[in-house]
Amino acid sequence: MKKRLVIEGMHCANCVKGLNAVLTEDVDGIEVIEINLDGGYADIKMDSNIEDSILKEAVEELGFELKEIKSI
Repeated sequence: MKKRLVIEGMHCANCVKGLNAVLTEDVDGIEVIEINLDGGYADIKMDSNIEDSILKEAVEELGFELKEIKSI
């Protein structure tokens, strides 16, 4: 299953690095496909259905705002 996380608040390469680390290290079963700083999104691939609330918590742990989650 692939999802796009629409994220507000990313401003630099360190934001991208931190988000990648949180998604891959803190949430089991996620592979980050792409994080697009200019577009304000992260595309992920999940092994199983992970609840949106878990994704939201991981993103907002870094001070970003998760605006939307879309299936892709």
